Amino acid sequence: MPHVQPVEVDPTPGASRASLTLANTEPGAELDDAAVMRLLTARDATSIAELAAWLKTHPRTFTPVSQAIKEESGLSAEAAQAVLDAMVWRAPTDADEMLSLTQACLHAIAERITGSLRRGKTAGAISDHDDSLVGSAVAIVTVNRRSRHSETAVDCLAQEGPGGALVLARAFDGLRSALQLHIVQQMKPADVLELGDNVVASLARSVSKLAEELESPKSGIATRFLAELGPVQGMESAEIGVAESLDVGDRVFHARWGAGVVSAVNDESATIDFGSAGERTLLRSLATLRREG
Repeated sequence: MPHVQPVEVDPTPGASRASLTLANTEPGAELDDAAVMRLLTARDATSIAELAAWLKTHPRTFTPVSQAIKEESGLSAEAAQAVLDAMVWRAPTDADEMLSLTQACLHAIAERITGSLRRGKTAGAISDHDDSLVGSAVAIVTVNRRSRHSETAVDCLAQEGPGGALVLARAFDGLRSALQLHIVQQMKPADVLELGDNVVASLARSVSKLAEELESPKSGIATRFLAELGPVQGMESAEIGVAESLDVGDRVFHARWGAGVVSAVNDESATIDFGSAGERTLLRSLATLRREG
């Protein structure tokens, strides 16, 4: 077994503990429990890259990670993202371990996002870095796994305030209707309303569409959720086809980014200003866009 000597270096700004550089580490090398724990609390890019590489190659990855998380409450959102990304591609064989790891990682990410949302000057605005964290959380919710795993992830996020609500809102359109309904049952409208008009309008449209597809009394759950959200800007139900006219200045909605204004467009792509979510260039053949109603 290769010996790995951890070397402490000065932490980068924002790191909660000293970061860790692994000297003379070969891909797949064994890390001792102390090294794993230090990587799981790190926030600097070097340590997170080392953790991600180890998660990808190590043959018994998740057992020491799970143990370290149980013993150490300082799991960073960046480390949680690395663990979630690894689990998307190679889930732990033990179902209970999978669930406990998912819960711990989602809690760390949602807690960070909630803090960012409440510190932001614009409702629903988060940084590109935090947006990446949300993307990893969305991926673990929408990955094709057993319903127990997905529902546990939803239940965890629904208890995590606006940060958890943002992940669920972005994941909503990528899920099957049964899990969408579970989100509607668990998510608190008060948390959604902290996310800003773009996200609220986009989620409201998606829930309305779900209610139309479901038979009563299930649709009543979605209708009650919409009533608690209150009046929001509507959208047309029809998607904008690739061949359909789309002009600069048109107001559109996207399932993930919410309401936006087209700032540039050609036959292949559209650049849209989504306000607090930033400006995005989307391929028209892949993006699902709707017009403002």
